Amino acid sequence: MKMFLRWFLPVAVLLTALGCSKERLESDRFEFDAEWAEAYYYGTDGVGGVSCYQLDLAQGRTDADLDLISTGAVVRLLISAPLAEDIALPDGRYVGSASREYAYTFNYGSMQADKSVAGSYIGLRTKGGQQTQLFPIDSGTVTVSLTGEDHYEVAVEVRTAGRPFRFAYSGTIRTFDCTQPKG
Repeated sequence: MKMFLRWFLPVAVLLTALGCSKERLESDRFEFDAEWAEAYYYGTDGVGGVSCYQLDLAQGRTDADLDLISTGAVVRLLISAPLAEDIALPDGRYVGSASREYAYTFNYGSMQADKSVAGSYIGLRTKGGQQTQLFPIDSGTVTVSLTGEDHYEVAVEVRTAGRPFRFAYSGTIRTFDCTQPKG
């Protein structure tokens, strides 16, 4: 029995250490292949200098408010694009900004007193989690490439809570016109 414990104990400690380091690596790496994406056009900013969009990408099931109802991740980006003739999301490289007044930017996020997020954010729901946790984005870039009629390639590389997040999406992005009154 002593011989078994002498052999088993070091192996158990080694396996535990490897298991812990593997878990740590997985928790430091946040990469997602988005299953769907949609864009919302909100018209021009108050000055008329840029077109305002919201771009949502998600991996997992969500409700109408982009809250995850399964494990997964979402990213919501408030984008300022150059003025254009139509409402389709323009391709280009967008960088994070504290202001929405410049084309080819997306607005950083900030945590509000009620625990909601104003601006761009990441939402995560982990296995066993009861609700989506929101994290405001504090830096990054978003590349949007129109590769065919309504077919996009999107690469999101942002940071929040001191960690890098990456989202990739390839497919159709419908742009909804939110400037028209419902009726």
